[in-house]
Amino acid sequence: MLKLSKKVDYGLILLGELGQGNGREQSSAREMALRHKLPPHMAANILKALAAAGLVTSVRGAQGGYQLGRPAEQITLSQIVEALEGPVNLVDCVGTGTGCDLTLSCPTMKPMRVVQRRFQLFMDTLTLAEIIFGREDPTLDPKAHENAHLPG
Repeated sequence: MLKLSKKVDYGLILLGELGQGNGREQSSAREMALRHKLPPHMAANILKALAAAGLVTSVRGAQGGYQLGRPAEQITLSQIVEALEGPVNLVDCVGTGTGCDLTLSCPTMKPMRVVQRRFQLFMDTLTLAEIIFGREDPTLDPKAHENAHLPG
């Protein structure tokens, strides 16, 4: 079953805290780990990976810590997942996958590419701000899935 890894889950928790208020809040990895009952070593590694991707910045010194690298409205779920886990490929024959033994005769390869594109679009457009504050994009129709179909 498709689900976010613990690393991504914890990353969202940490980013959510940093994104509260004006997004310029600063907190140490240790403080956040203790506050959210996360393993401190794992929180530190997650924040390092997010910093390497430019999603957070670190400030050194006694009053140092981490803060968002850009506004929460400019950070997407896709960027977060890729920073922590690499690219998402739902099946081997889409994205950067090399395929499987059935690639030449697979009846679901084309439909799965459609699913991959739509899933990637969702991840590319869902922002950290929407995740933190629970605001949904008002242009999304919750019943759109009823009318959606895969091209034949």
